[in-house]
Amino acid sequence: MTTPDEPEVTGRLRRALEAFQKAQGMLLTAHRGLKGQPAAEVDRFWMAQGRRIEQQLHATASEAVAAFKAFSAAGLVASAADRHLVNEAQRLLAEGGR
Repeated sequence: MTTPDEPEVTGRLRRALEAFQKAQGMLLTAHRGLKGQPAAEVDRFWMAQGRRIEQQLHATASEAVAAFKAFSAAGLVASAADRHLVNEAQRLLAEGGR
């Protein structure tokens, strides 16, 4: 049996998880790109662009968790892969983004 808002909450969860994955990818790319760079360069990066990437990751994690709550409240069940991403988002938020 489907609920009237199933497409809406399913779409929201899908978009939130995709955004979270993209933000994770951006952070990983940044970490890899900074390998071997001088400490001053790394510090400069994290003070500006890196800070924005971390903020975006935190924001997308918050939305993923909120979307999952709405999804679950509608009586829907997430796949194992989606649940894994939600768990990662929850862990990130519990750790304060670090």
